[in-house]
Amino acid sequence: MLDPWTMETYGQRLEEGEGVELIDQGADALSQEDPRHLVGLTWQLTLDAFEARGLPEATALLRLLSRFAPEPLPLSLLNRPEISGVLPRARCETALRALLDQSLTELVDVGERCAQSHAVLLDSVAAATPADKVPALSTTAVRLLDAAVPAVPDAGPYDPLLRLLVPHALAVLRRVSDPPTTVDALAVATRLSIALHRTGDYLSAWETARAAADLGERQLGPEHRLVLAARSRAGRALFRLGRYAEAELQLGCVRAAQERLLGADDPDTLDSAHGLQLVLGNLGRRDEAILLLRSTVAGRRRALGPAHPLTLRSRSSLLVLLSASEIVAEEDGALLSLPWDCLRFLGPDHTVTLGAHHNHAWALYLLGRFDEADEEIRLVTEAYRRRFGPDYPIALSAQQLLSRTQAARGHMDAAIEIMTDVVASRERDLGADHPFTVASRQLLNDFTSGRWRPPGA
Repeated sequence: MLDPWTMETYGQRLEEGEGVELIDQGADALSQEDPRHLVGLTWQLTLDAFEARGLPEATALLRLLSRFAPEPLPLSLLNRPEISGVLPRARCETALRALLDQSLTELVDVGERCAQSHAVLLDSVAAATPADKVPALSTTAVRLLDAAVPAVPDAGPYDPLLRLLVPHALAVLRRVSDPPTTVDALAVATRLSIALHRTGDYLSAWETARAAADLGERQLGPEHRLVLAARSRAGRALFRLGRYAEAELQLGCVRAAQERLLGADDPDTLDSAHGLQLVLGNLGRRDEAILLLRSTVAGRRRALGPAHPLTLRSRSSLLVLLSASEIVAEEDGALLSLPWDCLRFLGPDHTVTLGAHHNHAWALYLLGRFDEADEEIRLVTEAYRRRFGPDYPIALSAQQLLSRTQAARGHMDAAIEIMTDVVASRERDLGADHPFTVASRQLLNDFTSGRWRPPGA
């Protein structure tokens, strides 16, 4: 990979005589802006040659690349209709070949074919871009990223392309200076964080949301809706990383601000509330979590309607928090029919439908209906394996429940085998001290020591 020097670093190295190529040695001491001039002379001559050869698109493409980061940029990002805001899509390949021929960028393969340019070059080009061309370049960069990030992020297996987009989404957000474009760029970066979260890449999701919120706040202020939404997503990722205290503090602060500014039934406020109840439940504060979750269900019914996936998702979470007797009484007994509501409104393959079956199997387990629970969670486990792979977080959660139903039905050897695999996967992916790993290890120890008892025993 190219050495990611910035223009500031280049200037420092030039003054200190360290790490600078021989061609630059012996140059006079430069002012703060002179390094840009030194580099700019070289590429500006090349761009002038492009113009003389009838290749203005190469100049336009280089200026567009300067909106992004010096890390590998997937070529698939550039091969989209949205690039027409800067140059004709049909001329993009010709422009790229011209940049490659002049060593202004290079092709790298990081599992995805990418273009990469040096940070000093990109900084220099960005600084020298005429001001009247910047708005179109920034808008185009945002639109290209917007098209590359899933419009409605869904649970799925790890996608390396998403992580490649992170430095570019943040670079664009860092470079834009007008509030309307900042709003669009922040919305894309937050959606990218959600997409990363839903592939199980919680660390990248947290880092992306946190950085995006900080960058967006500089232009939009700390109480802008999108800044708060990005901080809420950072809190959700902190929970998945096992950092419960930090997640509670962040989600609690964000929810309070959203409730004050947007109202209790605003979808963003309710999203933070749903995330906060997950944290409270895992901290052992069950009563607080149930109160908040019931409020979230009611708010989502009012704001989104009873058939909305988010409403159904919050109702599904009740199946996990409530005791056996509470489950039977909740919604006058209607909560136990939730999977069939999801089938009717969303279809059998929707992630929320699968999650409802998963949580319904847990409810059946609590109710002592072990055969039914085992049959349902086995089907869910197989569906998760096909769709996400065996090590996906919710796939591991389903396998853990399957181990419980197997044990409750007297198949302790099978239960121990399943939990041994779950513990190994969680130790590898989350670390030995993550609360999920600790809970899984404890369940395995209970199985092997003979201390485990099924509900109601």
